Amino acid sequence: MSAYNVAVVYGSFQNGDCERDAKTVAEKFPQVLQIAGYDIYAPVEGNEFHFDLVKDLKVLVLCTSSKLGMPPPNFLMFAHHLLKAATTNPGCLSHLRHAVCGNGQEMYEDTYMNMPRYMDILLEKCGSRRFYARGEFGEPNAALNTDKCECAAWSEGMWLALTDTIAADGDQQSWPIAEWASLWAQKPSLVHHNVTEWGEKELEKAFKKAELVLPPPSAFAKL
Repeated sequence: MSAYNVAVVYGSFQNGDCERDAKTVAEKFPQVLQIAGYDIYAPVEGNEFHFDLVKDLKVLVLCTSSKLGMPPPNFLMFAHHLLKAATTNPGCLSHLRHAVCGNGQEMYEDTYMNMPRYMDILLEKCGSRRFYARGEFGEPNAALNTDKCECAAWSEGMWLALTDTIAADGDQQSWPIAEWASLWAQKPSLVHHNVTEWGEKELEKAFKKAELVLPPPSAFAKL
């Protein structure tokens, strides 16, 4: 398992939209990256992903929806570990680069797209470098010059951007980190740009509701 250095982790429920999208992301993984020494795990839901394996990763792609602004039940474990790492040990994932995508429903306006946005923030707090604009599917995306971002096109653009950053590394050149709000550089969200940053107390309630036990700390959490 140590040969794998790219992971796609998802959180999904109800119709399984993000599980489907995570599979699309993985299917678009280009052969040129394999030639460059990058190998991808099969997409895995957040609760099944062993967070300590992040130490061996070079690239992390998250794809998640929200449950009233909180993690879907099958993403609670990952969200817990990421929150702990960000709050107790900021900068601990500085070896990593990441991209985030996800879905939302406009009818839940107050918490629309909250999970993709918050996970993106937490990864940045952990020191990971965002190499591509977040994909909020159905929303505008400046990186793709589109008013309606779709998973297949975002995946292709994301992997191409990763390839460019790897090439820049090989040439010992710097590459620009994408800003958190860069997807709205041409057109704003049709709903809002808000994000609700919940903490441990709210997350513990979500664990109890899902009848899950909080996992032991990961290697990235400082006690």
